[in-house]
Amino acid sequence: MYNTFCLSSFLAFRYVVKDGISWKDGVSPVLPKLGKKDQTGVSSADEIVNHFKNQLSINKNTGILLSAGIDSAILASFLPAGTKAYTIRFIAEGSIDETEGARVFADKLNLSHKVVKVYWEDYLEFSDNLMKWKMSPLHAIEVALYKAALAAKQDGIDQLIVGNGADSTFGGMDKLLSQNWTYEEFKKRYTFVEPSEVLKNFEDLDEVYRPYKKDDGIEVSAFLKTVHGIGIVQTFNNAIESAGCKVLAPYESLFLNASLDIDRIRRGESKYILRKVFESRFPAFSIPEKIPFARPMDQWLSHWKGPSRKEFISNLDINKYTGEQKWIIYCLERFLNLFESPK
Repeated sequence: MYNTFCLSSFLAFRYVVKDGISWKDGVSPVLPKLGKKDQTGVSSADEIVNHFKNQLSINKNTGILLSAGIDSAILASFLPAGTKAYTIRFIAEGSIDETEGARVFADKLNLSHKVVKVYWEDYLEFSDNLMKWKMSPLHAIEVALYKAALAAKQDGIDQLIVGNGADSTFGGMDKLLSQNWTYEEFKKRYTFVEPSEVLKNFEDLDEVYRPYKKDDGIEVSAFLKTVHGIGIVQTFNNAIESAGCKVLAPYESLFLNASLDIDRIRRGESKYILRKVFESRFPAFSIPEKIPFARPMDQWLSHWKGPSRKEFISNLDINKYTGEQKWIIYCLERFLNLFESPK
């Protein structure tokens, strides 16, 4: 019998948001600890640049995960020429390819650039071991991160720089910041898969949102930095550390020591402070178009017929879900099967 809070939490948030809670006896995930006491407050582009210049701790065996976006490009601009940079390329028809955009940055900075191709077969091969290490189902990017970290480890890299934390700290999740949500509207908008629509037995997760409730609305930025952010940190840590590399996430070491200018974000200037940093580091470049770290789950899970375990509602209409949502349900069932007690 699996814990219904864990089942519900993974569907809604893509991880188990409570520390110290177990899926079942002996299957307990560990949450990373995040707190302002370990972070530096910044309020301007200059403060971010100075922080990275003075605090970015690298060695000759440090590499970076490089995308076509501004977050990792900014971090790469502080690294010495010759640093190894890895770009993930998902192999599926119609999938988004960031390779060329990342290569432009790598060439500009004289980095040693390598593309890591990721196939559905990699998800089939690596998912179970990653879930055993994590003691939880996986975020959809986790296998890809693991394969990139494996490639880095084989190149002698023992520390990988990643760009996570930029979106949740500096206003990158512009769709979630696009309007003044009521409390109930935001809960519905953020929840990845509504547990009551998928599980026979589920739990209400209002307690997760309630600390961020403010009058009839919600403090979206604080929710994203903590509830959303911890799940992302757990994802990157599990994937990269499982491959034998340390994680260096410079944006996670920062908090915004000022209020977000929501009006600027709603006018199209998401991450406006980081945009200014990018312009100072790449003065001849235009701000690249924002590309989400899209996984081709729509293609890879297009023929999946849905879950069959007893925990799930019978005859669930799986085709009404997006590929990303299908992955959450698929991976949850795969995890439950993996840790099923032997009969």
